[in-house]
Amino acid sequence: MSNVNIEQWHELCNTFEQFFTLVNGEVEFSEDALRFISPPDQVQTSLFLYRKGNFAASMPLHGIDAKVEEVHFNQENFEIKLLGDGVDYTYKVPPQLVKGE
Repeated sequence: MSNVNIEQWHELCNTFEQFFTLVNGEVEFSEDALRFISPPDQVQTSLFLYRKGNFAASMPLHGIDAKVEEVHFNQENFEIKLLGDGVDYTYKVPPQLVKGE
């Protein structure tokens, strides 16, 4: 598992991109934002993470918009845990998007 503080932006960008290499979808990043978006013909899901700590996630049947300080990547389970003041959210990649599954 990799843990990266939101202030370590460049390391966070690299870890985010590496996390999604085995997942069907599109990863984009810039100086201010990280984005994962699933293919439109598969499970509709996305995760946006902004340099100031705000994030937005959408999964079938729910969505969230909050602010975080730390991001934990669990590649083995295809989960990203987003932690902040009063926030403990786990983004789970739908198994249908995992390459080779």
